[in-house]
Amino acid sequence: MKKLYLVIISIIISMSCVVKSGFAATVGNSLDLDVPERSAILRQEVVEGTLDEYEQAVKVKASFDMEFVFNKDLHTTNELKGAELKGQWFMGKLGLTLFNRVEPYIKIGTSNLEVKWKHGAQEIEVDADSGFVFGGGVKANIWEFENSGIRLTGDAQYRTTEPDVSEITVSGTSVIDKGATFKVDEWQASLLASKKFEIPLKLQSIYVVPYTGVTYADSKVDVSFKNPNAPGTDYSLFDANNKKLYGFVLGCDIVPSLGSSFVYSLELRLVDEVALSLGGTVKF
Repeated sequence: MKKLYLVIISIIISMSCVVKSGFAATVGNSLDLDVPERSAILRQEVVEGTLDEYEQAVKVKASFDMEFVFNKDLHTTNELKGAELKGQWFMGKLGLTLFNRVEPYIKIGTSNLEVKWKHGAQEIEVDADSGFVFGGGVKANIWEFENSGIRLTGDAQYRTTEPDVSEITVSGTSVIDKGATFKVDEWQASLLASKKFEIPLKLQSIYVVPYTGVTYADSKVDVSFKNPNAPGTDYSLFDANNKKLYGFVLGCDIVPSLGSSFVYSLELRLVDEVALSLGGTVKF
């Protein structure tokens, strides 16, 4: 077990050094670093008894979340209007919770995105194939108010994807350009307040951790292509970024029983984008 933790720590630290400094999108999955309390692989008697020093100090967590972006308005040049991005992100995450204080993590997965904008009277849509996504970040407990049990948590992350373009339409007319560019970089920093509740039920009690907060986020959306029917026109978003840099987050983590090693997460993000995330986390 000691060797396993040391190997995983080394892998995450090494991969974190590869990810350039920045921040990303989903906050939850899960927010509270204390949950779940039980490991999925340690024996029952060990969990219920005194855990060894490594289990207390280091928790390995694996997560998966589905993120649905219904609308993200983009800011670009004055000549372009109505630029927006939408689609889905499917991400797996591997993280280490250290002393219930800090959690560095990496993310990999796939994206399924599309952008649209207006260039004068032309309506342009660019759809991308499923693309590989890579990112990482760190989550940390900043402060806990002992009397109220409210906790402040900070999260900073980054992710990037560069899928192939599958379809381009200009005012309903299909355009073929095998050299089209579609790349999205996102970074995000969040400050969130949460409180853990133990809810007694008839058969067993559960943990519920509602949270809310604000985010500062931006992105770089580089989409461009050539139209053989209009060779003198630049069809590009010119490195568009978020139209609104600040957002609002409302989410909840649910542990189905006090002895569960699983957490289920639901998160809604508004203002800078309209997005919904559903996820789950298991502690090993």
